[in-house]
Parts: sequence; structure tokens; C-alpha cells
Amino acid sequence: MTTPDHPSPAPAPADRPWTATEDLMAEVRARVRAEVRSRLVRSGVREFEDEAVFLAAEQLLERALEQRDRPLLLLPELLDDEDDWRVNPSLRLSSHRPIAGGAIVWLKQKLVLPVTRWLYDYSRENFARQERLNFVLMACLQQLAIEHARLTARVEALERERTPTPDPEARS
Repeated sequence: MTTPDHPSPAPAPADRPWTATEDLMAEVRARVRAEVRSRLVRSGVREFEDEAVFLAAEQLLERALEQRDRPLLLLPELLDDEDDWRVNPSLRLSSHRPIAGGAIVWLKQKLVLPVTRWLYDYSRENFARQERLNFVLMACLQQLAIEHARLTARVEALERERTPTPDPEARS
């Protein structure tokens, strides 16, 4: 019996409604995806009014994000020199002066470097972020190139099927 002094016991775990975590997360992702799509459409990306276009773009970018590691990318291999595209915030102090060079480098290390260290650390963090973004963009380009190559091959196959081959007996 339930009284104010003796509330009813909490339902047993088997009596509580159970929701799968995966289902709940899928619902949250769907809500977030819908909000992002709505925001982008309101901001002027009219192509995303079509949900299928939005989902295709999202899937392409997700596949690209999965491949953002350098060993999985073709573009870095095709670029001539890694120094042309890799962000490298190295700090090398040197001097071209044979006699006074050592003293100048020592002064730079002891006086100038401590004063500008904060700028170097700030720049290094930004360069690391930029490099991650560069790899993601390279992965996106690679995904687009792959999909373009596949679509081109499919179009060519369809065109070959559509165009009749000339019958050698029909000419005679």
C-alpha cells in the first residue's frame, strides 16, 4: 500500500522502458543534421533544400574525414616538393657571418627568442590546425576525384551500350 510515509518502490529494471543507445544517438544525429541543414539553407545554400543532396554531400565529407591520414592520400604523393604544401613552423637560428655569427646566434637565443617565444608557440598551434585542415581538404578532393572517375566510367559504359555497333553484314 502506498502512503505518504511509504512511497511505492521504484520499478524494477525489467519494468522500466528500455531505449537502445544506438537508437537514441541516431535520433540525436538526425536532429542535429536537420538543424545544420536548415541553418545552411537559411544562410543561402539553396542546393541543400534537397535533403538527398545534403545527405550525399555529408557522406562524401565523412568519407573524406576518414581518409585524412597521409598514407591514404594520393595528392601529397603527386605534389613535387613536400616543402611546397606542408606547413612547417621550424625555428632555426643561424648566421652567415663566419666570425661574429656564433655571438649573434647566442644573443638571438638568449635575448630575442625568449621575447618572441609566445609568438612562435601561437603560430605553431595555428600551423598544426592548418595542416590538419589541409589533409582534410586533400581527402575531400580525393573523394571527389574518385567519384568523378567512377561516374565518368559509368557514363562511358552507358554510352557504349546505347550506341549501336555497325553490323558488318549490313554494309554489303
